[in-house]
Amino acid sequence: MSDDGVQLLQYVTGQVRAELAGGTVRLEIATRYPADGVVAVTVVEAPDRPWDLTLRVPVWAEGATVEDGGRVARAQGPGHVVSNLAAGDVVVLRLPLTPRWTYPDPRIDAVRGTVAVERGPLVLCAESVDLPDGVDLETLCVDPMLPPRPDGDGALVEATSVAFAEPDGAPYGPLPVPSAVRSVECRLVPYHRWANRGPSTMRVWLPRG
Repeated sequence: MSDDGVQLLQYVTGQVRAELAGGTVRLEIATRYPADGVVAVTVVEAPDRPWDLTLRVPVWAEGATVEDGGRVARAQGPGHVVSNLAAGDVVVLRLPLTPRWTYPDPRIDAVRGTVAVERGPLVLCAESVDLPDGVDLETLCVDPMLPPRPDGDGALVEATSVAFAEPDGAPYGPLPVPSAVRSVECRLVPYHRWANRGPSTMRVWLPRG
């Protein structure tokens, strides 16, 4: 909050009351975020003097829009400002939640050559309970050229399971030859739900094939 405006940085259903230099602002926020990306802000009370409502636009929300009085505009991040609002006005922010690939900094050894999937603010993971019989989590690799597809609050990705025979002797030498290669449709779920369906293994960063 500032003397001449209110800034909404987190989106949850609730009410906001703020005392500005020009008077009181009361807002009602309705949203299912992050289940969907629609955030509706209703102005219940507003001062007579001009004031600004600033809506945070996450860096991943490419294509986000703001509807104000029937006008739809592209949301400008990191903070989209709507001015001259009066009691009864409704502002609707729409954040796209299409699953997307996320790449690590290549200087990080542990995740070099891997990729992850996010949906909106949620980090997704592959969980062993979702894999077909005979496919182990550590054998999966993905092709980032194939975009992840929406699947509820998760995603589906095309993956390849590449298995190798147990090493005979030292764990290094000639280039290993795969013993089995299999195409797999891999379901990804929100990381925060990991292990809710019983003991399992999980992976966020998936090797690129």
